[in-house]
Amino acid sequence: MIASRLLLAGATLVLAAGCSGGMRRANARLRTENASLQDTVAALEQAQIELTAQLQAAVAQRPEPPLQALVPQVATIAISPMSGLDPSPSGGPVLQLHVIGRDGRGRPIQLVGPLEAQVLQPVTGEPPVVLATSALDLAGTRDAWRGGPLGTTWLIEVPLPHGLPDEPILVHVEHRDLRTNRVLRTATTTLVETD
Repeated sequence: MIASRLLLAGATLVLAAGCSGGMRRANARLRTENASLQDTVAALEQAQIELTAQLQAAVAQRPEPPLQALVPQVATIAISPMSGLDPSPSGGPVLQLHVIGRDGRGRPIQLVGPLEAQVLQPVTGEPPVVLATSALDLAGTRDAWRGGPLGTTWLIEVPLPHGLPDEPILVHVEHRDLRTNRVLRTATTTLVETD
């Protein structure tokens, strides 16, 4: 019995000695990994603080994005000389207005936004009388694009009443540019013979 107790005590000492060395190595490895992870977390926190400060400074200054400043914007619209009566009206006279968009350098540019046209008859001493109107929504403006050898235009067709007097009429066109939310206007005087 004494021998078995000595054998049991010896086995316990051998196991305890083996476990304590392995446990010490595992604890040392975990402490090293913990310290390394704490250093990484501290570095990431510092980077986050710096990026947050940079973001706050950028938001406070509100700079224009560099590419946005280079994108041409619609500066003017005009009514093309190609405008006139539809040569083959179906049901009544239709004034075809070809609208041109130009940027600040006079180059053709895409129109994005609603277009509206009004045909007015001037009356001496009174406000002009609205004879006809036509409006295009965003999709209508996109579909109104026309291209050809004389350039790019957007076509607005304005049905006219029968029996217009043989006097000049006023044509006003308005475009709301969705990119800048500006309203651009143009006008012309023309003589339309409907009969």
